[in-house]
Amino acid sequence: MDTATKYLWQSLSALDAPVEDLEPKASPAKVVRLVEPVEDISDGSLPTPLSSSKDWSKLIERVRHAANHAREIEAQAQEQELRVQEVLDRVREDVRNAAERVRAAEARTAEIQSRADALLKAADEKVKAAEERARIAEDWLTRVYDTIASEFTIEPDVKRTP
Repeated sequence: MDTATKYLWQSLSALDAPVEDLEPKASPAKVVRLVEPVEDISDGSLPTPLSSSKDWSKLIERVRHAANHAREIEAQAQEQELRVQEVLDRVREDVRNAAERVRAAEARTAEIQSRADALLKAADEKVKAAEERARIAEDWLTRVYDTIASEFTIEPDVKRTP
């Protein structure tokens, strides 16, 4: 694309502008050369200044149709926006309800954990007490056995006769 066409259709930025020497070399020929004739821009088909009333009626009808269509689309967009807002409100409410259920479940879990810990502690204490009683019982059984063995010794020579 040549620079004249490019600059005609696009706005210039500091990066698009050509870098030239510091000496200004502008001349009317260069300015004229950058701007193309109007016929080249519109491909030579300029609108006729005298249009018929039929053309104007069609144009007005098209504008009315486009405006009606734009209003319908705007109404649909507003309706869709209301539906989306309702859905968002329901989702927010569901999230709040879910968060409340989670908090309640966490509280129940903490309570159950606390009770389970208490039951485990009580069971552990019972096991320790049972083990202590069993140890004491074994000590007594050992003492009873030792006493019986020492007091009632049976001599190997003595045999019972019937």
